[in-house]
Amino acid sequence: MKKILVLLTLIMTPVLLCASGAQGSPLDTGEREVLSITDSSGNTVSLDGLPQRITFSGKASNIVADALYMFPEAAERIVGVGQTSQFNGPFVEVLDPRYGEKHFFQHSAGPEQLAVSQPDLVILKNYLKSSLGDPLGQIDVPVLYLNLESPEYYERDLRVLGQVFGNPDRAEELITYYRNSVNYVTDRTEKLSERPDVLFVYHSTKDGVSAFSTPPREWIQTKLVEMAGGNPIWADSHPGGGWNKVNMEQIAAWNPDQVYVVAYKENVFEVLEDIYSSPQWKEMKAGRNGKINAFPVDFYSWDQPDSRWILGLKWLGKMINPDQFHDLDIEDMTRSFYRDLYNFSDEKFDREIASRLGWQN
Repeated sequence: MKKILVLLTLIMTPVLLCASGAQGSPLDTGEREVLSITDSSGNTVSLDGLPQRITFSGKASNIVADALYMFPEAAERIVGVGQTSQFNGPFVEVLDPRYGEKHFFQHSAGPEQLAVSQPDLVILKNYLKSSLGDPLGQIDVPVLYLNLESPEYYERDLRVLGQVFGNPDRAEELITYYRNSVNYVTDRTEKLSERPDVLFVYHSTKDGVSAFSTPPREWIQTKLVEMAGGNPIWADSHPGGGWNKVNMEQIAAWNPDQVYVVAYKENVFEVLEDIYSSPQWKEMKAGRNGKINAFPVDFYSWDQPDSRWILGLKWLGKMINPDQFHDLDIEDMTRSFYRDLYNFSDEKFDREIASRLGWQN
């Protein structure tokens, strides 16, 4: 009889322990380590461990997305996707093998709509704090903000994402890549004795009316021109604010040596054809010398505070000062960027990127 009782005790003990643990016994208190993250804006969130359901949204969602997906954990953890794209469609669809399983949000989506994805963290561009971030906080949804508007902020924001995904080593790899790439350019341009006058313009069309605009001094586009060895001829007249429309009289007065054109919602190469057919542009130094060029575009133009800005910097360095960058192979540079940052095979690169850049038919 004693042997039977001992045997029953041995059998029942693990069951009792498991049942007790499920109820929150000292064997499993249910408590998780609190993760505290402070973003580059100074905002701090406290999370119960690494976030497993991440949503991003807003008008600049593509910029946020392309930073998130440089981390291998992103596809599994992201559940809500802000829908925004430019001329060539959404890059996220190519990056995320689970794209069809996500919740999708227009850039105007409010807090209640985002809450449908049941996020344990929402990531937004910092300009959305008052309009979207604060209302999300009022319904107890944690929010982190990314800046991503300069090389310095890019480093800070990548470290924040390293904490979000529990992968600080990947964050440091990315920071090293961007830092070394910037140094590769600026080491060759910072001591130039002469810098050509460069104009950067954004072309847009509204209600059939064509317009050109320049970026503020502190925006990434201006910084790219400076780091690449050009003199941003418009910068002193536009110290702050958003895009500033400029007329042809002002452009002619600047009479730049080189011009670089972007058009986020249009085919920029069609815009370029119109420019070269214009007598006004032909009379300028840049027009006479064939120095009006369109920024490269795959899914997105390479001039923005998207992950591609580093491609834009190197490309611009070679365009503005070709003698300083005679050893730079643009295609090799681009192929390695997509391989190292997004794990693209050569086949995927040719299909999704080279084809959009016009490097293959």
